[in-house]
Amino acid sequence: MNISANRPLRGAGAAAKWDDLRVFLEVARQGSVHAAARQLKLDHSTVCRRIGRLEALLAVKLLDRNRKGVLVRPEAHGLLQHIEQMDRHASSLDEMIAEGASKTVRIATMEGLASGYIARCVPTLAHFDPSIKIELFSNPQVVDVNRKEADVFLSFFNPATRGLRSTLVGSFSLFLYCSKDYIRRYGRPRRRVDLAKHVFVGYIDDLLAIDAVRWLDEVIVAPRFTFHSYSVFAQCNAAIQGMGIVLLPTFVASGVDGLERILGDEVSIRRDVWASARTEHGHLSRIKAVMKFLKFIFARDVEFLTGKKDTVSNDEAGSTVASN
Repeated sequence: MNISANRPLRGAGAAAKWDDLRVFLEVARQGSVHAAARQLKLDHSTVCRRIGRLEALLAVKLLDRNRKGVLVRPEAHGLLQHIEQMDRHASSLDEMIAEGASKTVRIATMEGLASGYIARCVPTLAHFDPSIKIELFSNPQVVDVNRKEADVFLSFFNPATRGLRSTLVGSFSLFLYCSKDYIRRYGRPRRRVDLAKHVFVGYIDDLLAIDAVRWLDEVIVAPRFTFHSYSVFAQCNAAIQGMGIVLLPTFVASGVDGLERILGDEVSIRRDVWASARTEHGHLSRIKAVMKFLKFIFARDVEFLTGKKDTVSNDEAGSTVASN
């Protein structure tokens, strides 16, 4: 029996039903009763009891269990979609109520973009809304905006996720860099084919959750590594010490003493930057201001971000654009 999203629930009181529905939603999101219990701060037995109560109320089994966790049964997908919509509307209502009191926006993105570029541009946000406070959260994993881990997620790919509105805000380039000490010991590569004779520093491959940062794969096949790190700044520092060639975004390498760009005319990688927020939050003034701010800085600093100049632009134009 399929459960229609429009099918009314009968039996228990509304508050109890919504509590049970939210438990089912979290179990579906987590794919595990144990993980859902941790997220909801409930006992495992309480989660099982509420799922059982909901199944009894609906007279249908909602979940299949396997060795990896649980799966939502096909006949429960309609109900799940309806609960997700209810949850989004409830969160949106909470946001509307809190809009007057809270002016904080949490932006989540990769470490390099967060620390190397966004942080240095935050003063420009005052031209768009001086009351907004930014929480900048750097995370090497994909952030779930729908679960309120952040208000805005900056990614190097279009998430194309239900419930999110994603906007292309700009792009940046990456180039190869190495130290003078490395060049003295190993020589300077003159052509792309010369890279096969050299060594590199880069990410820990088996810990990468985002394919968009496997950018060195687009430059050389099977590079030889002398150093791996989850941190792009650790990679940068290792390259400064002569441990190998590194592929870095312009906003990380800019102004770093001890590194030289190599093969700049022959080797460069481009990544688009997408800003995502919950669809229901698009009307919030603080989210709109931050989105406008992001589009502005990426347009203003396009020459810096693509490696044509070494510094970000001054902030004078921000007040003019923000007032338009």
